[in-house]
Amino acid sequence: MSKIVLCETKPAKTAYTIHKINRSFQSYEELCWLLEHYLIFFLSEGIDRSLKNYLKEYLNLEIKSEDAVQQVKEIINFQNYFTADEKIQFQQKMRTTYLYSAAKKQKLLADMYLKHHLYLMALTSYQKLEMVSGKLNPNEQMHVWYHMGLCQSRMFCFDEAKESFRKALMLKPEKQIQEAYFMISYLSGDEKSFVEDGKAVSFDEEHCKTIYENLKECEKEIFEKEQFDKLAKIDYHRKKADKSMTRRLVKTTLGKWKDEYKAEII
Repeated sequence: MSKIVLCETKPAKTAYTIHKINRSFQSYEELCWLLEHYLIFFLSEGIDRSLKNYLKEYLNLEIKSEDAVQQVKEIINFQNYFTADEKIQFQQKMRTTYLYSAAKKQKLLADMYLKHHLYLMALTSYQKLEMVSGKLNPNEQMHVWYHMGLCQSRMFCFDEAKESFRKALMLKPEKQIQEAYFMISYLSGDEKSFVEDGKAVSFDEEHCKTIYENLKECEKEIFEKEQFDKLAKIDYHRKKADKSMTRRLVKTTLGKWKDEYKAEII
């Protein structure tokens, strides 16, 4: 069960919006909630002059340090939002994060943006990984390519997404990445290009054609029926169609992607 926190401080007359994470707050308690859920952002970006001025003027909270870690500590120690035990745990989490390599911290920042559907910020953060120090292990690198593909697909950059998924599959042929790869291939091309895409990740031509026909039939069923009971869990080796994969082909899901992307860029 989540804890219930009562706002004990007086809220500001106007809210402050942190545009990079598209979140606003108007009280000390709301700011602490943001710290809990977006910690890697505050540790990476710090508290800038504009936010400092707002905290001092409207919440009577003066941030003196220029160091991001110390700034977060000043905030959590300002009032009693966190219990003594929670403060210890929170500071331990900060110390652990601080010890990560620059690449690891950059990946965590990008993952946070993706989690909150901020695709432009996430993609940009993933792309910056090439310019920071430290190395990611193969599994982490695989997830970077996969997540880049998710960002690109939500931004309707299907060719770029397909290439990112392909690179991820070259590192590890995970099922969820295969599903994403074939979904994007199906959405962006015809049967011939779909088969070529399948061959590029070591699927034979007959197998690719079977998957394509399964998707085509399932898409037809989806548009004709409201229920999806007949769609079974995907198993490429048994050549069955995938409920979760084919449902993404309906325009409602594409509409959701569009709405999320539109909300971010406006």
